[in-house]
Amino acid sequence: MRLPRERRLRLQGDFDRLRSKGVRLECGSFFLNAGRSPADLPARLGIVVAKKQLAKAVDRNRAKRLLREAFRAVGPEVPAGWDVVLVARRSLPAQPLVRLVASLREGLARARAALDA
Repeated sequence: MRLPRERRLRLQGDFDRLRSKGVRLECGSFFLNAGRSPADLPARLGIVVAKKQLAKAVDRNRAKRLLREAFRAVGPEVPAGWDVVLVARRSLPAQPLVRLVASLREGLARARAALDA
């Protein structure tokens, strides 16, 4: 199931802005880039799964599904006006969803502390 259009990052400029000005954290099986969006939009998600990291399309698609579900699980905890990009690592498809949700919660808490400081 797809996220609604207003909850997705789609423009390359948004990804570049988070990469250069956002907070980048290592969260086990993925990296988390987070920052505030220029407008007061709902929390938005972007997912990056490189073919170099996960060569098989089945693994890339599973990684994207798992990251979307983890974001849905913690969605109400993500403040409005935040953009989040999750970058999959090679170990992600083997991780259970429960562990990914816990890692994402922890990463978002660390990102919030870093952005508020």
